[in-house]
Amino acid sequence: MAGSNAEDKKRKPATGRRATRPRALGVAAPEAIVQLEDDPQRWKAARPRTLVDHAVDSILSAASRGLILPGDRLSEPDLAAHLGMSRVPIREALRILESQSIVTSEPYKGIRLMEVSKQRLEHIIDVRVAIETLAACRAIEAGRNGPTQIRQLDAAIEELVLMAQRNDTYHFAAADTAFHRILCGFALNPVLDTLWESISRQLTVLFGLSTIGKPMKTIIHEHRALAAVFISGDIAMMRKELEDHIRVQSLDVNYEEIIAERRRERGDP
Repeated sequence: MAGSNAEDKKRKPATGRRATRPRALGVAAPEAIVQLEDDPQRWKAARPRTLVDHAVDSILSAASRGLILPGDRLSEPDLAAHLGMSRVPIREALRILESQSIVTSEPYKGIRLMEVSKQRLEHIIDVRVAIETLAACRAIEAGRNGPTQIRQLDAAIEELVLMAQRNDTYHFAAADTAFHRILCGFALNPVLDTLWESISRQLTVLFGLSTIGKPMKTIIHEHRALAAVFISGDIAMMRKELEDHIRVQSLDVNYEEIIAERRRERGDP
């Protein structure tokens, strides 16, 4: 009998302990797994902010608001003084931005903010049209333009509205970038995501500058129209709307005039 009791104790876990034991994330119930995949935006891991992150954001903010203009030379000592930090995180931030073509570095010319010429803009537009059209059409074909996707696009547009109300140019531009990142993400194609991310910060600068030549309300309306076509599921209309949204509406903005006007306001020679 004693041996039998010992066997029973080995086979039967303590009821109280089992009831209070937390479930490991990796063995969640099937329903929980579906929920996680269904709305990944709610489960983004928190990432600690560093001085490098702060420096990157500050430079992007200044560029998107026209405080630093395309072609301007960026000095590590000046940036360190403006941002109140050492040159080490500034140097690392500039390396990151150079890898994303936000700044360029040339011998005897130093580090400069990216140029925004008509040719460069057309190159960026060509890439955007190809990537975003493919992503949106693949998502529609897979049926990923339903309620979950509608909620995510609506939330992105609400962020645009909020930033417009605050007249926050940089975060409005960042919200614009986020809208298109979300749209591309619906394709569930990591290669497309990587390609799009390679130009995302350039887009944030361009989106910010565009608000100088176009009202934020107009930009919000353009995004509502784009979202409506995506939700309709009409692939032919989706192609046409993206071509209009990315190419036609972008070329409506005279970046060269915006930059020239900013230089006049600064009193540049």
